[in-house]
Amino acid sequence: MGRLIYLDNLRSFALLLGIVFHSAIVYASDIKYAIQTEERSEVLSYFCYWIHSFRMPMFYMISGFFSAMVIQKKGNSFYLEGRLKRVLFPTIFGLIFLAPIQYFLMEKVKSPNVSLIKFLQFFFTKENFQHSHIWFLVDLFCFSMIYLLVHKWMDPIVNWKLLRKFQLRVFLLPIFCFVFVLLAHTQFGKGESYFGIFKLTFVYQFVFFLSGAFCFFWKEILIIHSSSKSKFIAILIWAVVTSLLLMELEISDPLWIYFSYANPWYRSVHIFLWVVSPFLWTSFFVSLFHAIGNKEGKVGSYLIEASLPIYLLHHPISLLYAYVVKDLSYSLWEKFLFHNIVVLLFTFLFYEGFIRRSKTLRFLFGLKTS
Repeated sequence: MGRLIYLDNLRSFALLLGIVFHSAIVYASDIKYAIQTEERSEVLSYFCYWIHSFRMPMFYMISGFFSAMVIQKKGNSFYLEGRLKRVLFPTIFGLIFLAPIQYFLMEKVKSPNVSLIKFLQFFFTKENFQHSHIWFLVDLFCFSMIYLLVHKWMDPIVNWKLLRKFQLRVFLLPIFCFVFVLLAHTQFGKGESYFGIFKLTFVYQFVFFLSGAFCFFWKEILIIHSSSKSKFIAILIWAVVTSLLLMELEISDPLWIYFSYANPWYRSVHIFLWVVSPFLWTSFFVSLFHAIGNKEGKVGSYLIEASLPIYLLHHPISLLYAYVVKDLSYSLWEKFLFHNIVVLLFTFLFYEGFIRRSKTLRFLFGLKTS
């Protein structure tokens, strides 16, 4: 199997899409966020629900796929060393220097005269410490370590003769995810956390990581064997329908309400759509990127390397902009437009001017230093 450029590009796309997501959520109705304007848009709310319905599960599926590939080709030691350098060190750096910015600005909204020193003393405690947007790296590192321990146990499942048919594999992966997420949801709610790790979200994302590993061994979903326009359109239609239904359920049946207080059949359908939507959208974007993003070029290579530090940097810059403009008299759409322009401009300038040129910063942001 040669280099799958379209999956590299799709993974960076999933990260960079977070820039637009985190700017849109500032102006979205029906969604709670760290800092928001008084005037909000229902259009942006649906836009955020749509992105949120597939972006991170798709990212973790691709990460699981490449994890399985690296371990098979390079071995456990090479994989572990890579996870330490590319994931653990940026995680530690982000948790210490980037994550507190969100919660400090949230506190500034409530108490404008709050002291930074006192806030940090309060924040860096077991009871109050939170991960902000660095949660995805915390989870990714945990997933990687778990997979390193259990990947050999997957061999009997991968090689099971009954699972040779493509249709059965494609059917079983979503069912596998649905059953695990449903069982997890009966035990704890969406808001329960352990050292800042949200339990239900952790299980939800981890099953997609494992699904990505299965996709590597089975050469399904993330690997394009053949494509047709009718299949592409059919997947898109089903993905749109599923997302629209999921959005309505997200509003009318929020997952922070415990399973025991919800209608069990209604909640089960909600969780099923929550699982199926990422599979459909991932299939759609894999086909799309295979068609238009499967060539190695300077821009693509640049974004593949830059996507992680850009994502880590953009969030505090986005929140700082939101904090400054939230009470200004400009229209919502003017704020949203300039929000994206300002965040992209300053993030890429900081990356190009400092991170890319400094060995120390490259190391801290998970980039190769040689």
